[in-house]
Amino acid sequence: MKKASTILLILSSLVCVSQNSPYQIGTDWYKHLNQPTQQHHHFPNNNMSVEEMIDKKMQHARQQNEILYQEDQRLRQQNEYARHVEKYEYVQRQLRQERQQQERQLMVKNLLTNGFPSFVDVDPRGTDYFHSAFAEIDSMLNGTKELNLARSVFLVENAFYGNTLNYGDYQNFIKRKVGFCDRMMKESKQNPNDNLVKNMAIFRLLTEIVPFKNSRKEKTEYHLPVQYDYDDYQSKEYFDSHFITKLMISGIGQCYSMPLYYLILAEEMNAEACWSLSPKHSFVKIRDKKGNWYNIELTSKAILTDNHYTTSSYIKAEALRNRIYLEPLDKKQTIAYQLLHLARGYYKKYGLDDFYLKCVNSVPQYVPNGVEALKMRASYYQNLLIHSAKLLNKPDLQSFGNLQPLANKILDRLEMYYEEIDNLGYEETPDVIYEHWLQSIEKQKIESEKNKIILLDAIR
Repeated sequence: MKKASTILLILSSLVCVSQNSPYQIGTDWYKHLNQPTQQHHHFPNNNMSVEEMIDKKMQHARQQNEILYQEDQRLRQQNEYARHVEKYEYVQRQLRQERQQQERQLMVKNLLTNGFPSFVDVDPRGTDYFHSAFAEIDSMLNGTKELNLARSVFLVENAFYGNTLNYGDYQNFIKRKVGFCDRMMKESKQNPNDNLVKNMAIFRLLTEIVPFKNSRKEKTEYHLPVQYDYDDYQSKEYFDSHFITKLMISGIGQCYSMPLYYLILAEEMNAEACWSLSPKHSFVKIRDKKGNWYNIELTSKAILTDNHYTTSSYIKAEALRNRIYLEPLDKKQTIAYQLLHLARGYYKKYGLDDFYLKCVNSVPQYVPNGVEALKMRASYYQNLLIHSAKLLNKPDLQSFGNLQPLANKILDRLEMYYEEIDNLGYEETPDVIYEHWLQSIEKQKIESEKNKIILLDAIR
């Protein structure tokens, strides 16, 4: 009995335990003894053996190494491709530079052989105005057409303005001014056919405030003189500030436009007067009845002699001996100079090309010692060499490589022009000297009044 009671006690205690334990009583109650605890290694699959787990780990490591290897290969290929691209681009740059150098060589060869290319294709209509103006002026010079200074001036300035000027208005303006001169001669009861009388009438019209009686309005009106443009007398601000048509409209001009304006009026009145040059300057020359020359200096409204220019201007003795200054130019020579003005306007609008050179080269046959034409011709070839050197990226004119023989021909020609200019006695006048000379003219009132009295006495 005691033994049976003991067994029942043990069974009852086990039942109590089973009620308070997560484990159930049965044949697999001991399985929890094989469960891993926090102190044991964890494996994803409890069914894998240790060998299988190790093998799986090794396989995973091999996969990671393969990925790293593939990435390394990709980077190597990418770097190799970049090196090939860089090398390719370098080769392409070298080829482009070589092609550009070859193209520059060809361009320079063409420049040195044929000169600057024409602008005709750039602006056919605009350049045609200049070509047409040249053709008509050239026909005057070669005798095909009658010499006409007013017409030649109009052609030059109208070409620059793109054929926008009205020739009829231009002619009517000239006729009105001549009408004023006719009225002055008539009111002073002077001989309108006398050459000196006509010149003095033009001089008065351009230099004095001249009163006129307006019978229709029954009052006196005044014709104002032209004024010198001290602000832009070198046309640095506005190229057309020296145009005669601009002077006609504004009444303001300078030492180029005012003398030619005078000569246009003289041409319309059949009065003898000549254009003349000094360094950076021009003026009108007229003769008295004894054949003595006087200079109409419109910049200061004065009448001066050659002595004033030889003593106060920048003129060398060689220049006087070679007659490049102070000489009375005839009508044909004055019109020939309009071709230089045409070339300057063309250069301002377009640049240098064969037309510019054509204008310049046409002048020396009419003005043999014309230093301005020589200077402009030399400037053309100097710019040709400078432009060629820039295209070749050369530091000077003596490093043209295999093109040096062509460059030397231009250099020889350029040196010949410079030597010719020097032999004529030309020397560049500094702006300061010219400005000082302009101021000195204003002080020549006594000499001017004396010469004016001589000329007025000659027509009384």
